Amino acid sequence: MGASVSRNARLLKYFVQQYPGIPRKRLVKLVYMADIISRQFLGRPISTFEYRLDKFGPYDPAIEDAVAELVAAGLAREDVTWEDNINWKRLRDSGRPIAFDFTPGESEILAYTAKNYLNMPMPELLDDVVYETSPMKDAEVFRAPLRMELVDNEGRKAVGFDLEAVIRAERQAETGNHATLGAFLDGLRTRIATRHSK
Repeated sequence: MGASVSRNARLLKYFVQQYPGIPRKRLVKLVYMADIISRQFLGRPISTFEYRLDKFGPYDPAIEDAVAELVAAGLAREDVTWEDNINWKRLRDSGRPIAFDFTPGESEILAYTAKNYLNMPMPELLDDVVYETSPMKDAEVFRAPLRMELVDNEGRKAVGFDLEAVIRAERQAETGNHATLGAFLDGLRTRIATRHSK
């Protein structure tokens, strides 16, 4: 089901296939936000990117490698145009599907990121979302690594539950693999009665 590419490249592909001709600047911000939200609710990033403070916000040069990987595998193509002395790089999906191996929690985070930020006006995405994250607010030195661990588990602590566990339970309920509270209590009562009768 498609070419084998790295997890970082698959993460880019997820967003590229949803936004025709996605500008590189937006793609980087979406990947960054997916990693931020994943750290907040899962305690770990989705990618292995190591962000630093760059001219246009968070960036990792390894993103170039992931883009090149997608292009080499025929999963995307990169268009480069010049406009007002600015080099615009856009990644276009090839339409070739690949298998995503994201966990249920990661998949939910990616869907949330796409729904909320994919089409948000860029100034709003930058000023109201990306630059307001703790690692960006903490950053002081140009090209210094961002302290992404600042957000680890803060969402999980705030809501008091494990996102992956909740999604697993939802999926079990959807497939009928669950018990109602009444059935659970009846079973518990039966077990207790059986123990007392021995």
